[in-house]
Amino acid sequence: MSIFLITGTSGAGKTSLTHELKKCGYWDGCISHTTRPMRTGEVDGETYYFVSKEEFKRMCENNEFAECVIYHGDYYGVSHAEIEHTMKKGNHIFIIVAYDGYLQIKEQYPDAIGIFIWATKEDCFNNMIERGDSPASVNERISTYEQEMLNRYMYDYVVKNVRGKFSDTASILKGIVNQYNNY
Repeated sequence: MSIFLITGTSGAGKTSLTHELKKCGYWDGCISHTTRPMRTGEVDGETYYFVSKEEFKRMCENNEFAECVIYHGDYYGVSHAEIEHTMKKGNHIFIIVAYDGYLQIKEQYPDAIGIFIWATKEDCFNNMIERGDSPASVNERISTYEQEMLNRYMYDYVVKNVRGKFSDTASILKGIVNQYNNY
């Protein structure tokens, strides 16, 4: 069983891809906590654990998180309890994290496998618009695209998600995960 840390540019398709592999039985996901507003179609306790900033800060102070980051003004973190709970299922696990969270978890779990998912800036922009993000949110998130791309060489794998080629990208991720089935 391996831990996969999934990072990438905003709007690159990290969530869609990881959930596609989850549906296919390749891995189980750790659900992160966040203070950001819930998007249409998201479910508390399935997509994220949506909490107040006060609750999040309390959990941080109590060292309940394996990683704790602020990303575009919102707090994100995956708890130690969530990692342990998900690992007990006996499958590979994935955690979607920002770069700072990747570094924090990698320090605690050095054997974790890092995968950076990216798409062109235009595709990321269009993906965020299509999923219903506000124009202000899209512009804020796309403003960090170049900075996010600088970190891609820190990962074990870098995967481009080409618009219209979702199943091809999912197949690439399946191939990566399959390499770790005997460990």
